[in-house]
Amino acid sequence: MAKRVWPKLVGIAAVITALQLPLFYHYNRLLGASANAVDNITVSPSEERAEQKEIAALKKQYRFVTVSADGQYVAYLDAKNVLHVMQLSNQQEVCAANNPYTVQYVEWIQDERLFVGEQVQPGDLELKTVDVPSGVQTIVTRFEGLAPDASFTKITFSTYTNDIYILINSGMTSALYHIGTMSNVSLVPTGGRYIKNIAITQTGSKLYFEDYADGSFNVLSLDDQGTIRLVKRDAALVAVVGNTLYYGEINDQGLVTAVYRYDASTGNSTLVKTLAAPTLAANIEITDSGGVEVNAPA
Repeated sequence: MAKRVWPKLVGIAAVITALQLPLFYHYNRLLGASANAVDNITVSPSEERAEQKEIAALKKQYRFVTVSADGQYVAYLDAKNVLHVMQLSNQQEVCAANNPYTVQYVEWIQDERLFVGEQVQPGDLELKTVDVPSGVQTIVTRFEGLAPDASFTKITFSTYTNDIYILINSGMTSALYHIGTMSNVSLVPTGGRYIKNIAITQTGSKLYFEDYADGSFNVLSLDDQGTIRLVKRDAALVAVVGNTLYYGEINDQGLVTAVYRYDASTGNSTLVKTLAAPTLAANIEITDSGGVEVNAPA
């Protein structure tokens, strides 16, 4: 799959560079400001409960329900393929974006933009951004010549360097793409691994990922020199907070039983929390202070 995609990506990258550069310069302003901003918003317990209730209600009715980093907005996709963004404090819609193709993926870029991954047709995927509150859509790049069942699996990015990694899976085959600061699109060599999840460090110097090989789930790291190292076997990638990796020790069913914090400088791991009951890594959230919270299954 990678060999078929790469020649087309070279041409695509060249054609859209003029479009992408203003977009990524905007990222520099947007993400840089967001990283240094102080959040002075105070939410009362009653307001927080009301917002959580609203989010839970949306999840029962819509797909891709996701909350912005500052907790002010929630995005969701309706049955007509329209992406809505609502302000949680007053439950008022701030924008709606009509999507011409089937949406496969939605992810916030901090608080003012969203990534939206669409399937133009089988084997043809498009990544764009949606601006909040204008609803303006901007194409970032397009992937053609993929397998018919290829789909966006995960997008992760650094708020400091604007590096973006895009994971596209097809069956048990994975392709990992990188978009650098100057918007160049490249295919990242991963040795034919099947990759389930990815997360980048805040400074963009290291990518952590979870693969599945020889009957085992494993957590590995990829540095900016392209070197892959094993972090832990029989483990699941939980999250990266700042530059710190959190992974889960898993049982025979692939459920996390305990969460560990990994120190990349020493290669040592520290137990953070033993879970009361085994759960999927997707249900575990790591707070900004490094605490472990287990959410109810969606």
